[in-house]
Parts: sequence; C-alpha cells; structure tokens
Amino acid sequence: MSVDPIAAIEAVAVTLPLPTPIQLGSSELREREYALVRVTTSGGLVGSAYCLTRGAPIVEAVERLLVPALVGEDSDAVEGRFEQGYRATIMPGRSGVVMRALGLVDIALWDIKGQRASMPLWRLLGGFQPSVPALLVAGYRASGASLAALADDLVAYAASGQRMIKIARIAEREAMSWLLGEVASRAGAATRLVVDAGYCWASVEEALDESSAWNVPLAWLEDPFPPERLVAYARLHARCPHPLAVGDESSAAATAALLDAGLIDYLRLDIPAVGGVTPALRLMARAAEAEIPVSFHIYPEISVHLAAARAQASIVESFDTTLPGGNPFDPAHLLTGVELAMADGAISAPERPGLGFSLAWPAGA
Repeated sequence: MSVDPIAAIEAVAVTLPLPTPIQLGSSELREREYALVRVTTSGGLVGSAYCLTRGAPIVEAVERLLVPALVGEDSDAVEGRFEQGYRATIMPGRSGVVMRALGLVDIALWDIKGQRASMPLWRLLGGFQPSVPALLVAGYRASGASLAALADDLVAYAASGQRMIKIARIAEREAMSWLLGEVASRAGAATRLVVDAGYCWASVEEALDESSAWNVPLAWLEDPFPPERLVAYARLHARCPHPLAVGDESSAAATAALLDAGLIDYLRLDIPAVGGVTPALRLMARAAEAEIPVSFHIYPEISVHLAAARAQASIVESFDTTLPGGNPFDPAHLLTGVELAMADGAISAPERPGLGFSLAWPAGA
C-alpha cells in the first residue's frame, strides 16, 4: 500500500510568443506551445514536467488516458507507474503523442522522488559529475537578420567560452558554406560546430552531395533523415564525411534501432519523446555499452540531471537565456523560472531537490 499515492495529475497547454521570429527551413516561427504537467501526491509533494507540443494534443492524452490509470497509485514506485501507464495506452500509444504524455507524467514522478529524498535528481540517480559539456543552440537566423550578423553572434559566443554551437542548415548552398567557413575560421578549433539538417533531404545522394561540400569538419551532422529510415542511415553512415547524430523527437524504439545497428555516432536523446526518465535511462545504458556519447535534445532543466548522473560522455543542449528581450529559440525558462549556470562551455546541475523547478502555471487553469 502506498504511503503517498498520486492525488492529482493536471495538464495544460501554454503558448509563449518569441521575441523575434526565427526561420526554420521554409517556415517562420513566431511562438512556441508547451504542454505542462503537474503531479500532486496526497502528502503534498508536487512534481513538474514540460515539453513542446509541436501542435499535438498532449494535454488531452494526459487527461483522457493517464489520469484514470494512475491517480490513486503509489507515487514512489516510478518504474511501476511507467509500466502501468504504458500498458494502459498500448492500443493508441507506444510512440508520438501518447508517449510524450506518459513521458511528462514519468518526469514529474521522478521529480517527486528526488524531492522525497531531499536530493537533486542527478545525485539520486548516481551523482557522477556536477558539470557537463553544453551544446549552445544559437545558429538559427532571425527573420530579416543578415548572415553576417549571425556569423558575428556565433563568433562572439565562441570567444565567450562556448565550445559547441549548433547551426541550422540553410538551403542556399553558398550561404551555408560561407557561414560555416566564416565561423570556423574566426572561432578557431576550440569551438566545434553542429549542423541541424532537420530531416531536409529526400535521398542519400542528396545528403552526401550537399554535406560533402561543406569544407568544415563538423562535430556531427544532425537528423538528415527521419529516424525510421534505417537503410538510408546505413548507406549514409558508410560514406558521410561527418559523424551522424539522430534522435530528436524520436520514439524509444526508433532510437534503439539506430543505436543497436551502429548507424549513429552520437545518440540524440529526447526525454519526453521516448517516454520520460525511466526509458531514457535504459537508452543511456545501451549507449554506454556501445561507447556512443549521448547528446540530449532541448529541455536542459530536465536533461542536465541525467547527464550529470552517469559516468558516460553526455552533452546537454541549452540556450542563451540572458539575451535582451528573451531567447528567440526556446523561451521555456520563462515557464520554469530557472536559468542554468553556463561557463567555459559547460552547464552546472542544480542542487535543489528533485528537478529543481516549479512551473509557472497559468491562472485559472
């Protein structure tokens, strides 16, 4: 019998406007929508989690599928609750919207478990290292901004101590080649560059033709194809001049298939998308066995705990929250109230119990 059962699971969607529209391929983003989840126990502990909705009905999945299955159950048996939630959603779930809904509840329960132990989650899970390498998401062009201005910004980040910077692929080849060459030459070898392809290519030949023309060695090339295209990844991995990293928005099954087949050089791990902390820890263990580093996809307030917990190569993707007017890529820190400390290319794990943040819940929700 649980000494502290789940009393309530709440979910709500929140939209935040971006201070400056940003260009992603042919799309212009002006706002970000997030799903927030709050789990409350009978003893008064409150666990929090959030993720981007990508326009999907995650809140509805939490309310209709998981609340009936999990309210009243033991909040401390987190893995048991994950299995219970997974089995309750087998028919509509296993990937996509439902797994993100289950992932948010799982993350919130781990938050509660850390609070109950009066420990930050990263210490509860192993407490290996209080500081981990950071990947700064900064190379996405604001609408109307010049390429030269973007290059200057990225070089300034390198000069401030950032050691890994992510740049969005630009469709115009000459512009992309110029940007990579300009930043690499001015920033120096101490700063490694990542290119986010955003699933832009239709064929292996197309991917090789374009990426081989970039005369800059990348830390990795990210998401050239959707993660389910194993045959394409096998062909690309054999010939690509850059290491490959895959896993953004990917299910646990698709992520594991790429990992187990040896087709990626970095595992991109999206904690909500794979179903939360519980399955993410399993994937991290598989990556460790394969000696493949893990790079977490956004949600730094959550992922820093997993990266700091284990003795394996891990990188936390993060954002500059100090920009005047707000971060133009992912303003989630306005929801969490947390600005993680970054210095010398590394990000520090917090010492507050659990995940170390509570969500700015909208009034009346």
